[in-house]
Amino acid sequence: MATTDKIRRDIEKTKEKISELQKKLRSLETQLVEEENLEIVRMVKAVKMDNRELTAFLKAYASGLITLPEDMLAETSGADPEGTSDDMEGYADEE
Repeated sequence: MATTDKIRRDIEKTKEKISELQKKLRSLETQLVEEENLEIVRMVKAVKMDNRELTAFLKAYASGLITLPEDMLAETSGADPEGTSDDMEGYADEE
């Protein structure tokens, strides 16, 4: 009987740990989305376009009317995606 009680306690402890880790995971995922959104906002602000210009640009890009130069595509597909956001932040500082 002691063995089954111990196993039941271990199961309960494991379930509690899983629950705590799931909460932590949800929190981290939320933080990640918030940081990604902030990064997008910083990049958008760095291009210094008004709403209409930015909307027109994004629609044209999405429809294929315009494409990015090959050297820009190589920069954005690099192994360090964080480095590209730092580059954009430098432009925002020039305002």
